Amino acid sequence: MTVEEVEIQGTESTSVILNELKSKDVEPVVGQKLARVEIRSVKRVLSDLDWIASAQASRNWLSKKIEIQVVERVAVAKALTESNSMVNFDSDGSIFNPTSSKQLKGQELLPLVSTAGDSRKDLVDVALLLKQIPAELSYLVSDLDQISVTKAGYILMSTRINSQAVRINWGNIDQIDQKFSVLQALLKLPENKGIKQVDLSEPKAPIVK
Repeated sequence: MTVEEVEIQGTESTSVILNELKSKDVEPVVGQKLARVEIRSVKRVLSDLDWIASAQASRNWLSKKIEIQVVERVAVAKALTESNSMVNFDSDGSIFNPTSSKQLKGQELLPLVSTAGDSRKDLVDVALLLKQIPAELSYLVSDLDQISVTKAGYILMSTRINSQAVRINWGNIDQIDQKFSVLQALLKLPENKGIKQVDLSEPKAPIVK
């Protein structure tokens, strides 16, 4: 019994997927014995790709088909690394290299993360911030305009709250959960309805403008 079809779902960049599997000697091909396809290895190789959020592979004995399903990461921001290469962030805070045609097409529209200090540490801190933002504040990422990191490691976010431009100084990544709670409390106050700037670098003494 041999493979009659290899089906890949979830991406338009099927050639990229197949080339990656081929480079690791686990590419399933039509005519190959169905029982010899290394399903676990296929899943492992694809799951290790940073631009893929998840991957599944299965063998269908009835249709003699190898089915591969992937979910691409969806970028919410981009940044230049020290080596001048472009990396992306997804809403889970994962840093990845845009690879698929769909990911590459959207680069011009992504907000930029800029750093003034240790870019490696700064990018990790921004990723951690994006990862930990609670669901109640997810619109801060959806409406993100820009993120910059100062030499002191302070994370400055330009975003929108109720369609109004707002600049948030998160300070450094320390006490970030407390800062989220403080921001949520501030936004509930009627006097902060027209908020334009928030300084949370000292969460016990926030400054609102």
